[in-house]
Amino acid sequence: MQNAHERFGILEFTRRMKDTTTHLRLRLDRFVGEIPESKEGAGSAHLLSVVGGDAEVAAVWAAIVEGGYFTVEGPGLKPLTVSLGEEAQCFRGTIVIPGRSRPLRHLVAISAEMAKSRPGADREGRRTILCDGDPRFVFYRVAQRYGLPVLPAWAEWFRDELERRKAIQRLVGIGCDPLVVRGSKKGFLHWIGKALKRRVIRFPLDRGPIQWQLPPGFLERIPGFEHDGVSAPPAGAPQGDK
Repeated sequence: MQNAHERFGILEFTRRMKDTTTHLRLRLDRFVGEIPESKEGAGSAHLLSVVGGDAEVAAVWAAIVEGGYFTVEGPGLKPLTVSLGEEAQCFRGTIVIPGRSRPLRHLVAISAEMAKSRPGADREGRRTILCDGDPRFVFYRVAQRYGLPVLPAWAEWFRDELERRKAIQRLVGIGCDPLVVRGSKKGFLHWIGKALKRRVIRFPLDRGPIQWQLPPGFLERIPGFEHDGVSAPPAGAPQGDK
């Protein structure tokens, strides 16, 4: 955690009213966004995680609900104007710091599109926003979302297919390595079927449950998922006999 503050970004928000102008500046520890196609347009934010005081966090929360715009910047990211768009979801908490008289407030906000990327949600969607580019993480999350019958050993093959078909794109981030995966359940099943026929990927000869050997901290990157270090299969993965 030494010099952790140097890895933080900054979120700035300005609200102009009839007689007053309010300018807020909060520390930003996580950000996922997309750069606009034109120089004149605003970017899209998919994840914001900020810390600050009561009034500051409350003001940012209100601005998000109203579809407001923010300026974000940080290590490797030039100032970028973004909005979370409509139907963004916000989660607020408290961080108690020893020696500090008042606790910090923590706000995490995600776009409606990223909310639909969670496992089992919106299986008809064609874009999956992810906060990490590790091939196993990408494969696990896509498999969970769409209920794909897959094996962990196919993760590298799947990543190669995404690259070959130009179905994966890097996003901009602070504190993470985000990307977006494009494709539908029907399309991914078609890829799997063709690869099995060509024997590019195979089911194992041994029968038994599927085991995902996940790296430390893997499932902690999935909001709301508690994990005790034991391997786990994705939703919809085949169990037992193949």
